[in-house]
Amino acid sequence: MIRLGRVEITGGFLLLAAWLNYLDRSFLVPEAMLACALHELGHYLAIRLLGGDVKIIRLTAIGAEMVLDRPLGYWQEGLSALAGPGVNLLLALLACGWEGGLVFAGLNLALALFNLAPMGRLDGGRVLYCVLALLFGPGLAGWAGRWLDRICTAALLGAGLILAGIGNFTLLMAAIWLLAALRRPN
Repeated sequence: MIRLGRVEITGGFLLLAAWLNYLDRSFLVPEAMLACALHELGHYLAIRLLGGDVKIIRLTAIGAEMVLDRPLGYWQEGLSALAGPGVNLLLALLACGWEGGLVFAGLNLALALFNLAPMGRLDGGRVLYCVLALLFGPGLAGWAGRWLDRICTAALLGAGLILAGIGNFTLLMAAIWLLAALRRPN
């Protein structure tokens, strides 16, 4: 692991970036990484605006993780979770107006929609947990989230297997990561 101030870069991140760059024939990797970086910047700015302080930003093979000095309240965490996909949706809308911007728009739209899935490790799952915790308490929110994680992960695995049959393994890899995440505590 490489540490640069508050940023930790894992070996998995470096290996995945190198592998994707090697396979990239359409110059998609730099645009996708820019979309991901702007997504995380949206989270970071929202956390800072809502009074949070990011202790560490860890870049992993499956995305970025931010470790805060202290937890945010439910509504602050929910808003900060929405900030990343919000940035991507705004960029998708803006990029549609640029000449040659449709690929960047599509990457941002796909990133936003995937992250809004109501699964615990994704932004949509964090927002759902926060809303349920505010309305019904953390116990029921955790229980509902665990069941929804299982159902959505099974659906993504099925869809990923279908797409893998035609040569696209992206969704299957994401579903396997989410399946592994079910076994880890948050």
